Amino acid sequence: MRRPSFSPALLFVITTVVLPVTTAVAGDSAPEGVKPHLWLAWLVAGISVVVAVVLAFRHPPAGTVDAGPAPGADDPRPARAADQLARILHEQWSAEAELRMLHRPLHVRWSSTDRPVTPDPEALLGPDTVGGRPLRLRLRGGIGHTAGIVPAFTRLHHKRLVILGEPGAGKTVVAILLTLGLLAHRREHDAAVPVPVLLSLSSWDPYAEHPHTWVARRMVEEYRALANTTAFGPDAARRLVTEGRVVPVLDGLDEMPLALHKAALDALDRLRPGAPLVVTCRSTEYEAAVVAGGTVLGSAAVVELEPVGVADVIAFLPSERTAGGGRWAVTVAHLRATPDGPLARALSSPLMASLARVVYAGPDTDPAELLDPSRFGDPAAIEDHLLDAFIPAVYTHRPAPPGDGPPRAAPRRYPPELAHKWLTSLATHLRMCETRDFTWWQLHGYLAPARRRILVLALQLVAGLFAGLGLAPGVGFTTGMLTGLAGGFGSGLVFPVPTLFTQPGYANFRLRGRLRLLVRKLAQGLGMGLVCGAGAVLAVGLATELGAGFPWGLKAALAAGLGAGAGVGVGIGAMMWLHTPADTISAPSPTAVLRHDRIAGGARALVESFGSGLLTGVLVGGPGFGLTIGVTVGVAAGVGGGFAMGLAQRLVARRRLATDPGAWGWFTFTRAWLALRGRFPWRLMPFLHDAHRRGVLRQAGAVYQFRHARLQDRLAPPRE
Repeated sequence: MRRPSFSPALLFVITTVVLPVTTAVAGDSAPEGVKPHLWLAWLVAGISVVVAVVLAFRHPPAGTVDAGPAPGADDPRPARAADQLARILHEQWSAEAELRMLHRPLHVRWSSTDRPVTPDPEALLGPDTVGGRPLRLRLRGGIGHTAGIVPAFTRLHHKRLVILGEPGAGKTVVAILLTLGLLAHRREHDAAVPVPVLLSLSSWDPYAEHPHTWVARRMVEEYRALANTTAFGPDAARRLVTEGRVVPVLDGLDEMPLALHKAALDALDRLRPGAPLVVTCRSTEYEAAVVAGGTVLGSAAVVELEPVGVADVIAFLPSERTAGGGRWAVTVAHLRATPDGPLARALSSPLMASLARVVYAGPDTDPAELLDPSRFGDPAAIEDHLLDAFIPAVYTHRPAPPGDGPPRAAPRRYPPELAHKWLTSLATHLRMCETRDFTWWQLHGYLAPARRRILVLALQLVAGLFAGLGLAPGVGFTTGMLTGLAGGFGSGLVFPVPTLFTQPGYANFRLRGRLRLLVRKLAQGLGMGLVCGAGAVLAVGLATELGAGFPWGLKAALAAGLGAGAGVGVGIGAMMWLHTPADTISAPSPTAVLRHDRIAGGARALVESFGSGLLTGVLVGGPGFGLTIGVTVGVAAGVGGGFAMGLAQRLVARRRLATDPGAWGWFTFTRAWLALRGRFPWRLMPFLHDAHRRGVLRQAGAVYQFRHARLQDRLAPPRE
């Protein structure tokens, strides 16, 4: 059965009831003899909603207009989506690997784990047996060698793998290299091979979402074009996941709240047989989840990263033949002499080895201080020291040596103490939100609800100001401004305060090939606006004929209602067109998402507020209507309209109309507030981009994360 869209019905009812009643009461234009009859507006509203609901059932939802042909076995669109996604993922993660210098990683070995967390060999290998006994699966290899992680994964019968390791062992690096390797394997051997999609698990709630539902939602959030039903078909992301066209590479099961580990493992184990999957997790946490739930991840091979040997650590550190390598001579000799000492055990973690290389890169540093037993008597003391010294080291300014080529632009200089303070604030914010992902569009979570309400009112007043400027040519500057500001004030009182589920906006300005879509969206918006305007006309006209004392007649009310509806409807239709996703998948980044949201916000202000108000003002107050709107009635209409649209937004969840309010305004206000209090720099995004370039942060799609959870926890220790 086709599901109806109730958005037009709700908009119709609220505009029919709230606008005329508020106008009459607030404008005090209804005489005492007529006020008892205002209940007739509710009768008209009831009749109107019945008509609107019938129309909603008879006509398909607006989202199905552009869906294109029905999906089938020969539908080429999912394959096209997979190909484009594979190309963009390769570009995205190749850039991240190059920035993190993963082309020459510290050699890490891995092998099948001996922990009691693996399924029976028969579940891993299938029904093949030798002599009635199942074959034993034993995996072993290393990064950068022929026996790498990619060949091992492709040989697995069920294409399911769990990668375990101690904190800092390099699980995320292995996940990135596995993703790039599988993409290269797909490009070189078989385009039908599933596309690996690397996602952080920290935001998944297994009690609220099925794993495939969450993966599909995250894919659409990262790659907006997948929502384009014309280019890739309906529910493209969901189809890619459920049809096995993608391999979810889920990084950081241990970064989820501890109480969710058992449920997450159980949800993953319930996936249909044959669904490919890769999961990374800390060894102890994964074993604890298996023991607590009594369930292993069925048909999944489990490998564990091994500690780095002393010889590999020495090969990774600067040698005496490189510039500055002589400062490491004493330390390297000590490592060779005491391979089981505190320093060797600390540097057996790839994270700590890479931190040591960065911390002691300066010519005025001496890595031999790590040999002082009074300061560094155990591995924990060495690790804490390296974590504390990392940020001052990467923000210490060192002039570049002279070169033969053209001078390169110098990176922005941030004092180390300020950088440390701002990064600590960032870590504290992530700890408050219980996440590892910094999403700039959710920064408003830093603000108390009361402050958010004040900001809602301010933002809606700004929108009302734009609408008033648009109304001014038709009804006069004073009336237009008062009406717009009153409408903004009314909308601000009922406009929903954004939550952590707020998503950034998007605007697609490409005109080529989208003219027919523009016409359809404008027609949809115009029809919706005229329905709302017709409801207002019925109630206002009825009250006028009963002697309400309005300064216009039924004919003028008809012109006013339909003109206002047309103006608002065209604005909504234009924004629906601008919000239609592109038909080409592009790589996400925090700065690109912010830029799109800022452009969408500007377009929304011009189209929805100023443009709609201008068209409404021209249609309502233009020559030939003989319409005079008083200031009192104008203000009342503004307040009524503000409440009407505000309540409508709250009920129909504005994103159903593809006109999301966006997050740039909230981000700007919150950033300014936190900068005034010294929590963050005024130019927050350039600072985060610079921290990413310096290796303090890593980028995962449109979000930033600290390069490792231990660094975040060191800056802002988690609550006990």
